[in-house]
Amino acid sequence: MIGLEERIDKLIERQEDMLGNASILAAVTDTLHVSPNGTGVDGLSWRTAYQTIEDALDAASTDTDDCTLILIGPLPTYYDINTTGDPTWAANVILKGTHRNWAEIRNAHVGATSILKLTGKSAIIDLSFNLGSGSVNGVILTANGFRVDNAIFEGKDLTGAATALWIDGNTAKFGKIRDCAFNGNATHMTGILLDDASENDVLDSHVHACLAGIQIVNSDSDQNLFRNLDICNCALGIDIDAGNAQRIRDINFFNCTTNIDDEVYDHSWVNIFGEFNITTEPDNFVGLTVPTHANAATWGVDTEVRAAVASTIPFRIVGVILYPSKVEKFRIRFSSDSGSEFYDDVLFDALKAQSSQAPSGTGHIFNVGTRISASAQSESGGENVKLWLKIQEI
Repeated sequence: MIGLEERIDKLIERQEDMLGNASILAAVTDTLHVSPNGTGVDGLSWRTAYQTIEDALDAASTDTDDCTLILIGPLPTYYDINTTGDPTWAANVILKGTHRNWAEIRNAHVGATSILKLTGKSAIIDLSFNLGSGSVNGVILTANGFRVDNAIFEGKDLTGAATALWIDGNTAKFGKIRDCAFNGNATHMTGILLDDASENDVLDSHVHACLAGIQIVNSDSDQNLFRNLDICNCALGIDIDAGNAQRIRDINFFNCTTNIDDEVYDHSWVNIFGEFNITTEPDNFVGLTVPTHANAATWGVDTEVRAAVASTIPFRIVGVILYPSKVEKFRIRFSSDSGSEFYDDVLFDALKAQSSQAPSGTGHIFNVGTRISASAQSESGGENVKLWLKIQEI
């Protein structure tokens, strides 16, 4: 006969299951618990919690209309998935720990290729993933609308190539990676890989000591947003191998061997910070000559002042030095699309040693492969302007 205490325990467990643990502020159909102190009976409470994460994932409903919240308790060592290959679960799940430093997850199986792979709708919150000392990938997510919040990915002990967080598949859209830390190995670990993944947000995160902090591959990896990131001590900060129209803003680079490698050239760069040196082009006393029209106050021809092939890194033009051929009023305007539109227009009289108005006031960060050109006019016509560009490569 079941005792009174056990009856009360079961009633509480059943209530938690039906309510879906409302404290998570998400609509879930089941709640399971994981703790080293659980009995492993059914996971419905901390008393009967599963002792392994894989047991809870195995018990989660695979019905596409369900979502299982899996609460993972603190552990002084780590939870070991201990499964060969890419351990894969198709259930819709939310994996949630207490604090990202209090529950670490690994896959120490000798045949493992990743810690875990989730192909259902999924979220990961307040957890830590350690890639270990081999070449095991971290977490692989493939479904729309994924969430990875307040998580840590550790890979400093890797001895072979591995990816910490792999967003994989053409259905991996509208996801968010927020307030995460990627602490890697600058010889082996890729922090975040967006592979055929579009319209996702990577926000408010720290990427440290990675071979590539963020890598984007596959031509369908379009229009992802990267905002408020600190990328430091990486061999390569952001590696864009494919995918169009990435939006990259409020990024701080520090002590990376290379900050950006871009093979696509059509992205939006806003508020990119770092210790970026300024150089003068051309590196001589001759400068570049931009002719005015023969007629007074008439624009001359569009003249290339920085070739597209010279623009191998995203760059700013933080200033210009202008030296006109005659003491009179001149105007010079600059374009990044061969004279269709102009990002700056400078009016000056005689020698302008370094224009504070042009073009640093625009805030432009130009993509790789951008051609810069200029055209000029003068009061009398038939003159020219010599110029030097102050270039800051990102």
